Amino acid sequence: MILVWLLAALALVPLISLPLTGRIGRRTGYPLGVVFLLIAAALVPTARDVVGGTPVTFSAPWVPSLGLELGLRLDGLSLVFIALALVIGALVFLYSPTYFQSGTQRGFYLIMSGFTFSMVAFVLSDDLVLMFLTWELTSLASFLLIARSGQAGEPASMRTMLMTFVGGLTLLAAVGLTIARTGTTDFSSAMASDVWQSDPAFTAVVAVLVAVAGFSKAAQFPFHIWLPDAMAASTPVSAYLHAAAVVKAGIYLLMRFTAIFHGVPIWTILLVGVGLFTTCLGAWFALQQTDLKKLMAYSTVSQLGLITATIGVGTEFAMAAAVIHTIAHAGFKSGLFMLMGIVDHQAGTRMIDRLPALRHAMPWTFAATAIGLASMAGIPPMLGFISKEKMFAAFLETPGPTFVPGLALGVAAFGAVLTFAYSGKILFGAFIDGDEPAPSVQEGSWLTIAPAALPIVIGLPLAFVVSVFEGPVLAAVRAVWPDYEGSVSFYLWHGVTVELVVTLGVFVAGTAIILRRARLRPIVEHPTFPKDGAAVLATVNRWLDRQGMRLVDLVRADYPSRHLGPMLVSLAVLIGVGSLGLWLVDEVAPLQSGLNRPVDLGILVIAVVGTLALCRTRSRIGGAVLLGGIGIAMTVQIFTLGAADVGLTQLLVEVLTVIVIMLVLRKLPLEFSDGIHPKNRRNAVIAVGAGVAAALASFTLIGRRERSAVADYYVENAPEVTGGDNIVNVILVEFRALDTFGELVVLGMAGIAIMAVLATIPRRFLDPRPDPSPESPATYVPPPVVELDAKGTRAYQALEDTRANTEALRLLQKPLVPVLIGISAVLFWRGHNAPGGGFIAALVAACAVAYVYMAKTADAPVSRPRTPVFLIAGGVLTALAAGFLGYTSGQFLEPLYGYLGPIGLYSSMLFDVGVYTAVLGLVMVAFNVLGTPSDEGQEPDSAAATDEEVARR
Repeated sequence: MILVWLLAALALVPLISLPLTGRIGRRTGYPLGVVFLLIAAALVPTARDVVGGTPVTFSAPWVPSLGLELGLRLDGLSLVFIALALVIGALVFLYSPTYFQSGTQRGFYLIMSGFTFSMVAFVLSDDLVLMFLTWELTSLASFLLIARSGQAGEPASMRTMLMTFVGGLTLLAAVGLTIARTGTTDFSSAMASDVWQSDPAFTAVVAVLVAVAGFSKAAQFPFHIWLPDAMAASTPVSAYLHAAAVVKAGIYLLMRFTAIFHGVPIWTILLVGVGLFTTCLGAWFALQQTDLKKLMAYSTVSQLGLITATIGVGTEFAMAAAVIHTIAHAGFKSGLFMLMGIVDHQAGTRMIDRLPALRHAMPWTFAATAIGLASMAGIPPMLGFISKEKMFAAFLETPGPTFVPGLALGVAAFGAVLTFAYSGKILFGAFIDGDEPAPSVQEGSWLTIAPAALPIVIGLPLAFVVSVFEGPVLAAVRAVWPDYEGSVSFYLWHGVTVELVVTLGVFVAGTAIILRRARLRPIVEHPTFPKDGAAVLATVNRWLDRQGMRLVDLVRADYPSRHLGPMLVSLAVLIGVGSLGLWLVDEVAPLQSGLNRPVDLGILVIAVVGTLALCRTRSRIGGAVLLGGIGIAMTVQIFTLGAADVGLTQLLVEVLTVIVIMLVLRKLPLEFSDGIHPKNRRNAVIAVGAGVAAALASFTLIGRRERSAVADYYVENAPEVTGGDNIVNVILVEFRALDTFGELVVLGMAGIAIMAVLATIPRRFLDPRPDPSPESPATYVPPPVVELDAKGTRAYQALEDTRANTEALRLLQKPLVPVLIGISAVLFWRGHNAPGGGFIAALVAACAVAYVYMAKTADAPVSRPRTPVFLIAGGVLTALAAGFLGYTSGQFLEPLYGYLGPIGLYSSMLFDVGVYTAVLGLVMVAFNVLGTPSDEGQEPDSAAATDEEVARR
């Protein structure tokens, strides 16, 4: 259970960040940093057991119907990455309050803490589905953190999302193939399957997919472009995402899958080849930069490439080297990012060609930066030196022809030379070269320097006691290779070895470049390519846009009939031919119920006459009335068939629909166009054909078969499963509650869309205007003439007419509205066992809202503007809460019921509350938006205005 408590504690951190930022603002980083350190400290006893060789696992049913388990596993490898996420995260939080100069930074702390939860959940995942979901959560978190960084962060966040989205798709494909072939979603069981040895082709395909996914997060070529582009984010974001989080997720994925892919040639070629190429490419691009932050970003790309190549070697020794360098890199890179942020703040720029010599003005920052750069360059006695030596030695084990190990080591050494050179560029460019700084440039606060310098400075003493890492790193290696019986040893001095000789050569070449920096700078900083990665991606995006528009132009049309016509014709042909085919092959059963009642003929006549009149009328109001009349006729038919629930719903919907249509018609001309369009005949033929085909299909299929097995199941089992006797209601809110919940979300989004769309329409388009077409004159009623009496007050004759016309409505309002509310409550309460339910009850309450609106003497909203939004959001959240309540019985939206004396209590009642409030909120949106004047700046409380106040206005 320790793993569950760990995730629960991390999930609470984003929640507590909200009230904290409201009280103490950006200083919230201090308590959050302490919380992360406390969580890390609480894991120490468990960590000792894990290092001792006892992994901690947890499994619980997640989606039993699909065989999914909520599987978690804490072993040596996941422990390393959890420690990095928590400790580096704590230091970044402690650094942030003094880095940010203004604002509460509520979004930053919320998303950062949520991202830590996602990262920890990802490395703990022992289920393939959970692994993929948490992988995508880390992508979303990084996208949000970059996007909130202002205008520059918006395009960068989109490009980052695109790059990581490609990796998400390939990981999804790998997960799907693995589950399909191994028959399990359990990661450990899937990895132990025999399919990896018995089917080399399948193994190679999955290996490529996983490698691409890891490359996308670890910023390997060609996905490397997103990481420097993401420098638009603030420094704390860069320090965390690019040192201990997103990029480390890609490294973790590659390490975790190495156990089954290390012997696959394509895996080795991809990781070693792409990794070493990225090492050199990133280092070269870093050497070209004059922006300290971008230089650090490209250096991260280079270091990640070195780790990726080391993983690709595929031996236990190489894995140990990759793990120790991952730890070292997280320390010096997070600290260097934060120190560069201090330089930027104190000096006012981070451009090397503009920075003065800061070594005297900022001595502590200079010292910490020098130590961090020494570790990154691999200079003894830093921890980075030990880890780099291990990786150099690992490349001597690269599988392949005899020349491959030497070649791999040579390429890695070339990347190390460039690393040494750009480390020197940072040190000399920011702190040694240049003029003396202005007196205003001073050292930063210790509250900022301490958390930035700590992950760097601690690498110095750790190098002398580096053996403390042997246990954790060995546990990480055995997490990948459980049968590994060897040991892991780390020493500051290994004696004279090949890797030491190579390192000395790196130092000589790197120092030579630094000493000639002034002469080489114009050559090195000259762009190698005319465009950077972001510009290349933008060019590709524009090209794809153009190609897409060319395809769209082939079927593009601004007339709905061009889209609707082909669909109706296709539908008529398919269902018409299908129905006729059933008749021809004598597959049509005799009628099971009579359809020759006199009432059916009467309803048919009303519907046909109403439809013909609707097609002929020029009056928009007449069309609305006829449309409502046809709907009422259908309602009568439904009631005669005994479907009380459906009939009542249809009746209430027809009433509200006609009212809303009338609100829309007020803003349109009174009559339709009278012109004869040459395509009217074609449209009429299509409409008649579709109608005939639908009638034929109905006559062929409806009433000609026995009740289905599904229907019999509902009738026989619904009372026992749900405790309710109203089959219609329990189907909607119990058996098919997930479908209803999806429809509820769509309903809520429709309400929000109505407000958003109509708010963007210019006011002149919401006012009645005559149709300008000479072929279609429209009757336009001008607004009432305004007259001024002797006292200068406005008198509206129209207002007097409105008061007289609504007098009866206002007299009945007080007794009628409570009755409607009471009926609504009764229908809601009885809906589980008798006709009614949340949807019907909400429609009755909506009719009360409509009545209140129509009784007003002037246009005014029926509620405050935010009330419908709260109702819609509250309804969706309430329905969601009802779904989670089902987990107490096994799964989402599981039906629960019990009795309190004679009173039945059902979980679906809570679900129906969500339906009720969301539907009521949607209707309020319609009346507030469509039933009010289009004047902007309307008072929020105008709904409560009295008739006298309206008259005065």
